[in-house]
Amino acid sequence: MANPEDLRKQDQKLPKAKRNYPQSRVTQSLWVLLGIVLIAWLITLI
Repeated sequence: MANPEDLRKQDQKLPKAKRNYPQSRVTQSLWVLLGIVLIAWLITLI
């Protein structure tokens, strides 16, 4: 994987409108974890 610091430097060279900020892996994994917890909770209710 690319170094986040290098990606940030490349991103700063672009004009503001062209910059893209992908959803971070941390945020994605938090949503996945939340989903798993909710599903597990629903299963325990049955």
